[in-house]
Amino acid sequence: MTPDNPETVRGTCSFCGKTVTDRHAIIHYETASGDPGVWAECPGCGEIVDPTNAQ
Repeated sequence: MTPDNPETVRGTCSFCGKTVTDRHAIIHYETASGDPGVWAECPGCGEIVDPTNAQ
C-alpha cells in the first residue's frame, strides 16, 4: 500500500477537531474488511489519533 497525496484529508482530530491530512500520517493500514485506515499525529494538539471521516 502506498501513501496518497500529502494534502489528502484523512479526517479530523477527535481531541481538538483540527483537520488531519496524509502529511501527518504515521501508519497506513488496511482493515480485515479491506478498508484503508491511518494513525496520524494531529497538527493542532500533537495527539496520536485515528482521524474521523471528514465527509
